[in-house]
Amino acid sequence: MIYFPYWRFKGILFSCLNTGIDGRFVDVSQQAVTSKHFPFSAGIRPQVGKLTFATKKSEGRFLRPDITYTDAIDLFKGSLTRFAPKPIYHQSYVGDVLSLMYAPFFVLGRLFDAVLNKPINKGIPQDLAATLTATEKIENETRFFPTICPACGWDLDGEKDASVLLCKNCQTAWQPTQKGFAKLPFVCLTNMGQYRTSLPFWRITADIDGISLDTVADFARLANIPYLAKGKDSNTRFHFWVPAFKVRAKMLLTISRRITIAQLDTDGDRKILPEGTIVPANLPVTEAVQTLKIIIAEFAKPAKNYFPYLDQIRITSPKALLVYIPFNEDHHDFIQPKLNLGIGKRLLALAKKF
Repeated sequence: MIYFPYWRFKGILFSCLNTGIDGRFVDVSQQAVTSKHFPFSAGIRPQVGKLTFATKKSEGRFLRPDITYTDAIDLFKGSLTRFAPKPIYHQSYVGDVLSLMYAPFFVLGRLFDAVLNKPINKGIPQDLAATLTATEKIENETRFFPTICPACGWDLDGEKDASVLLCKNCQTAWQPTQKGFAKLPFVCLTNMGQYRTSLPFWRITADIDGISLDTVADFARLANIPYLAKGKDSNTRFHFWVPAFKVRAKMLLTISRRITIAQLDTDGDRKILPEGTIVPANLPVTEAVQTLKIIIAEFAKPAKNYFPYLDQIRITSPKALLVYIPFNEDHHDFIQPKLNLGIGKRLLALAKKF
């Protein structure tokens, strides 16, 4: 069996255009080895088929990629902007995952697609042998960590796509790293109501160069919301708020906008896990940080005065706090009355497939 490599790019693409902010989900692939004998793209098979990890025990001939990780990112970004309306003032990739996958082929008089069991050309190309000589052995192994609380030894709770695992014994939260688990600070906003379901959000503070956005007063001027600064100290530190769960691009901006405007106070809230149902945090903080410049673009008024300078803005030293906000629940939605915010349950279920 011959395994041909493809780079796969998957995530949400935000673009700042003259018409506003465009957000869409992308899942595309392209050859990791330059070859005219194999399909340029893996098509929809990565989306509908079952994928398994390639390991040292995987049998077959794995072709060695000749397009590097960095070059693949540049190629994807170039192809994704080729047909977008111009000018494009800024683009952000949220949840972007670049992975290497292998599609199976075999030779039997002709070159066959092993998934479809159909030939992909009329014969065996004369120079195919040269392509097949550049093979490699799979050396990388998937590392597994036991989901045991590093603090107390209790089992950690979390779904398979969770980016934060919880210990309900010692009331701690942990996020996976390359070396194991790192403890994560969190609070539960009990003053938002006594409801049975809690949703996770990232409250992010960062240093911003290129625009004045240190305080709530700065944010009120940027977004042209004069009432926002009333009742708050003008020197109150400004925080970005981003959902810590996956949703569609448009809904992500809607939720971020609603809660960022609220600038919720987290001082004095309890640092124990909420009771009842806890919606898992499956959007890592590293991906949430990628939305910050788009959130700035979403608020900046008038947009035409800010969009041309978005690429000059630098966001550094982000610090995140995981915040659980209680939501009321009906048959179709999670509802937070104080924020006048409703989140469809179906949206959350569909987002897990992203």
